[in-house]
Order: sequence, then structure tokens, then C-alpha cells
Amino acid sequence: MSDLPFELKPYHKSITKRSWKRNGLITDNFEEIYNKYIYATHCQLCNKQFEKSLDRQMEHCHETGQFRNIVCNKCNHKKEDRKINSNNTSGYKGINKRNDKRMKQGFRWEFQASINGKSKIIKSSKDLDKLVKFADQWKKDNNYHT
Repeated sequence: MSDLPFELKPYHKSITKRSWKRNGLITDNFEEIYNKYIYATHCQLCNKQFEKSLDRQMEHCHETGQFRNIVCNKCNHKKEDRKINSNNTSGYKGINKRNDKRMKQGFRWEFQASINGKSKIIKSSKDLDKLVKFADQWKKDNNYHT
């Protein structure tokens, strides 16, 4: 593995296989995909060069688990079928419940979007239905597809 642009721990392969399986990536052809992943030098979507192992992501369909591309973190966050965060109790991608003692009900809903690779709170509300309508309109107006 001396021709790699970065150094790997001896147990990297076994940890990677467990991680991919846990995250729903189907690994029928693990060896082939793993080698593509390890030797990839650039994002397959934006062509950004990977400088370290953590710069790359396995982009895959979260419904079927099928591998699609090896991409940078930014491109992976832009994908439309990303899983809803575990702290998301709204069932709506990008809207999360936050504890807030200043609110009468003890929480507020926040709509977040990734802008230039960074998560940004777009709007907060105590009313989930209104926030969902706002988020849908905001996504349409801003041509946002994540």
C-alpha cells in the first residue's frame, strides 16, 4: 500500500467493511469497491483532489444500498436521498426539533440547509406545518435539491 497518497492503519479494511454494512451499503463486491475507494484520488462529481482518507465518501442509494460514486464530503451532502438525521423527529429532511425553554411548548422546529458545504439554519418556528410549507417553497425558490 506504499503507492497510496495517504497512510492506512492495518485494520482499515475490516473497519471499513463493518462501517459500510452498518450504513446500508451493499458490499457484494467489497474487494473491487474498496480498491476503487482506496485508490481514488479525486471526487467523481466535482473532480476535487482528496488530500487524506477522510476526504472521500462512498456515495450510494440509501434505499437500495447500491454503490454509485466515490465523492468528496461536499458532493455527498448535496445528494437528494441522504438519510434523515436520527435527531429528526419531524420526518421531513432538514427540519429538526430543538429544545428551547423560552418556548411555551419547550421546543422549536428548525429548518436547516447546506449552503456552500456548511449547515445553516434558515428558519425556526413553533408550528411544524408552517415550517414544512416554508421549507418546500424555499427549496423551490432556491433550486435546492438535498
